[in-house]
Amino acid sequence: MLAPAALLALLAGCGGTLNGQLGDSVWVTPGKYNYHSCLQMQASDRGYAARQTELEELMARAAQGPGGQAIGQVVYRSEYQQMIGERKALAAASVEKRCQIEGDSKSGRTVF
Repeated sequence: MLAPAALLALLAGCGGTLNGQLGDSVWVTPGKYNYHSCLQMQASDRGYAARQTELEELMARAAQGPGGQAIGQVVYRSEYQQMIGERKALAAASVEKRCQIEGDSKSGRTVF
């Protein structure tokens, strides 16, 4: 019984540890948005923002149940961090190309 709980705890920390050590760039292919137009980047950012919000809601809902925090981390955290990395990469590419991406690069919510 202790082994599954230890495994869940270990897996729950993987995404956060990797992100903390290597930054958000670990989740995004370098140069991914070099050939995107401003309109393509805006559309991508809207899609990533919607998915980021959806993941935040799913993690918050999972955290309400017993053991849900750990399960939410295992299931959703890596994709959530990928969305943040994608949006930061899009923001950087839009600055380079002098594009205007609507909204902030963050959703304004904090989820742990």
